[in-house]
Amino acid sequence: MKTFLGALFLFLLIFTNCYADKKFDKDLKKVSKLNGFVDSKGTIYSIEQISNKENTILILYNHGSDYGWVLDKCSKPWNKTPPVLLGLHDKKINNFQVKIYHLCSGVRGWTEDEKVRMWKAHEEFGKLSLTLTDNHGTPLIQRQKQLFKQKIIKEKVDGLTEQGFENIVLAGHSAGAWASITLKSKFPKKIDGVIALNPAVAGTLKNRKEWPWWEDIKSYLINLMELSDLTNELVYSHNKDKFEIPETLFFLSNLSSVKFIDLSTSGCKGEKKFNGYHGITLTECFAKYEETNKNIIQYLESIF
Repeated sequence: MKTFLGALFLFLLIFTNCYADKKFDKDLKKVSKLNGFVDSKGTIYSIEQISNKENTILILYNHGSDYGWVLDKCSKPWNKTPPVLLGLHDKKINNFQVKIYHLCSGVRGWTEDEKVRMWKAHEEFGKLSLTLTDNHGTPLIQRQKQLFKQKIIKEKVDGLTEQGFENIVLAGHSAGAWASITLKSKFPKKIDGVIALNPAVAGTLKNRKEWPWWEDIKSYLINLMELSDLTNELVYSHNKDKFEIPETLFFLSNLSSVKFIDLSTSGCKGEKKFNGYHGITLTECFAKYEETNKNIIQYLESIF
């Protein structure tokens, strides 16, 4: 009987893990058709149209995230490649030409129930739980959506490098910006730079005030960064952003290696479809602001 139960348990464990892998692959397949090289209008085109990869600056863009248990799709207005980056398509930077790749990460993190378990454990013990696990024994903290997002971006960077691209800049908005910064800190030789648009990772400022466990999640994710290895980062923020403001991004703005730009006096206003001021860098206004100020152009020229 014990042998039978042991075999049954092993079967269920293997079956469940296979199911989880298949579900992950299914999620990626759902959004894969929205991934690709995009022109100035956001239209996807074939890699075959890029003849000189060695002289290409490839900007890999990743969008922000929804709730941890929701699949991030690229079809929403705030998940599309922002105008400021589309305007860089085919731009000449010294001896290089800019191309844009839109990556829809297509990941889910912990379930809503798992999130509640994490929150309750924090409420009980006053600190972030690193021991709570899911049904397969995986620590729930490792199922934080940001970590899955980083995995997908890193795999894409490796794939594009294998295809011949030598100059890769990560760009992202919100959680995509946070993931880009983290990956640059961990793999400085693989990634040449980062354009971080309103980086954020753990709830709103109000969330973190009312539920301190969100602040601990943010601290946990900051600790995963190799801040001393950060170089060539361009970071944008706004003092009306409800997720992160310049003051709460002090761990970046205090670094001499990071070019930090406060958009609070830019004259641009938040738009409802882009989640207010959190999406100010996704607006046409910001694209026009950059046409005048040329921060991104100058930033790329300083690297390449």
